[in-house]
Amino acid sequence: MLKPAENRLNYSDLLMPPPGYDVEFAIGTTYSLDLEALVGVPLSLSLSEEMDHTFQDDPIYVLEGIRRSADKFAIFCEAGQIKVPQNGNNLFALMENSVFEVALENDRSFHPKIWVIKYHDSDRNELYRVLVLSRNLTFDRSWDMAIALEGKRMKEKTSKNRPLANLVRFLVPFAKNKQKKKQINKLISELEYVHFDPADPSISNFEFCPLGIEGHGKADTELFETYHKLIIISPFISESIIKELNDKALKDPTKVLITRKTELHKLQDKVFRDFDVYALKDSVVEGEGAISEENAENEIAQLQDIHAKLYARTKYNQHHIFIGSANSSSNAFNGNVEFLLKLHYQKYGFKITDLLDDLFGDDEDQNPFERIETIPPVKDEPEADITDRLQKGIKQLCRIPSRAMVLTEQDHFSLQITFDWLPEEIEFSIGPLLSENMQPIRQKTLIHNLSMLELGDFYKIRAEINGEKMERIIKIDTEGIPEERETEIFRSIIKDPYTFLKYVAFLLADDFLLSALEESQNMKLGAGRWDMSAGEYPVLYENMLKAASRSPEKLKEVESIIDIIHDEDIIPKEFHTLYQTFNKAAKKVRR
Repeated sequence: MLKPAENRLNYSDLLMPPPGYDVEFAIGTTYSLDLEALVGVPLSLSLSEEMDHTFQDDPIYVLEGIRRSADKFAIFCEAGQIKVPQNGNNLFALMENSVFEVALENDRSFHPKIWVIKYHDSDRNELYRVLVLSRNLTFDRSWDMAIALEGKRMKEKTSKNRPLANLVRFLVPFAKNKQKKKQINKLISELEYVHFDPADPSISNFEFCPLGIEGHGKADTELFETYHKLIIISPFISESIIKELNDKALKDPTKVLITRKTELHKLQDKVFRDFDVYALKDSVVEGEGAISEENAENEIAQLQDIHAKLYARTKYNQHHIFIGSANSSSNAFNGNVEFLLKLHYQKYGFKITDLLDDLFGDDEDQNPFERIETIPPVKDEPEADITDRLQKGIKQLCRIPSRAMVLTEQDHFSLQITFDWLPEEIEFSIGPLLSENMQPIRQKTLIHNLSMLELGDFYKIRAEINGEKMERIIKIDTEGIPEERETEIFRSIIKDPYTFLKYVAFLLADDFLLSALEESQNMKLGAGRWDMSAGEYPVLYENMLKAASRSPEKLKEVESIIDIIHDEDIIPKEFHTLYQTFNKAAKKVRR
């Protein structure tokens, strides 16, 4: 079950539809969000491919993935926890209506990590998938866990999904898009009839356990009841929660805590001594950084540590395993919105401690974990307090009513951004995500000389105290964005006949992945530019012929792109003639 060396999961693979299926709608939640990582979601959902460097360098592939699925997913994240991307990209603007920030009151955090996805095949057979993760939608390299359940809609109702539906229902007010809100409500109504199957005979039952929403709390999980054996895996901990779990032990208990070394100073010595405590070895935590230093001097070293959250408990012959987002912290169980999946595990001869054997392995030299005998000293980090203040300041700013308006001027645009009030003691600056123009925030801030491509709902926020800075992305509903902005985004990528014809060939291909790889290889081999009159690319003619006879719906996709681009300098006249010929042929086929 928990063998890091063997059982590796890819986030993209978890989202991809099964063979023969297409995504109908998907809802995802995350605490922190990386827009560059988010680009991989539409690629997985619509093109059934994972995001790698081949396609990061191919904007056409990414553009088509977003075009196909931007209306088919909604992602919810903690307000003020969208990372500023290393490289600005016009494509981010096409995902604005798919990203929604959740700002909770009283310093609570929105922390669940789940996906609820509906797929269908050509015969309209439906398949539903629930993913419960400990991982955020970022490029973080830390060790996480994930589990998937699949099910189908039946005639009989089930109450088992009610807690899951309640969490999704909690999200509806934060969806600031009518179409997305309608799709979410539809999915909620269907969950009442979906019967999920763990697909493992050892899992006799399961329960969805949301936290921090009305009607669902800590007591409902039954995690804090008496036990004989307990394993906790949690990257972040609070003394109060670990002590509470410690006090629930029955006679002669087994208690194991796996966490980060940097968290152990939070425990009192008695509680620390009551547990067998483990952490990842320094060689594992710093291993990727060491590799980066050896292989690429200009590469940023990334540390990796435990980020998984798991609780496994045994009382007599009952085994319960919890996987999800909740740390062993006071915030997680007393305020934050979280989500856990509770598994009832039954297998002859199974012991909860078998999970440790999976994690640690048989060879101690290969064991990534080490036993911690004494509480490590706390490293002096004077900047931690300022970092915390900056984080809280951005969080506070996200909870202040705000709005923005585009002002159209002769040859450019301006923005007027308004906040009802501003936090004290922190200097804030703001600017559109795709612009270098940032201005100090006032209750009414004006930003001038912007192009159409710089407009959008994503804004960079910079918070500063005594020279220490922190940047995040926030969303502000912006009125007056020109309707033709989407066309401008497409034209910024499909900007000449060569790129347009390349895109058309890609749309008509039988295999998107193969088409992208072939084109990439052609470019590496020095292939010339698209030239219809020279006939250097008969593949385009052949693909249009196939589409007209076998899948005329692909020609409709081409027509959609023609309507979006609508530029004679980009779409060759010869192509219009060719397209009309095949389109007429396709209509005859449809008859």
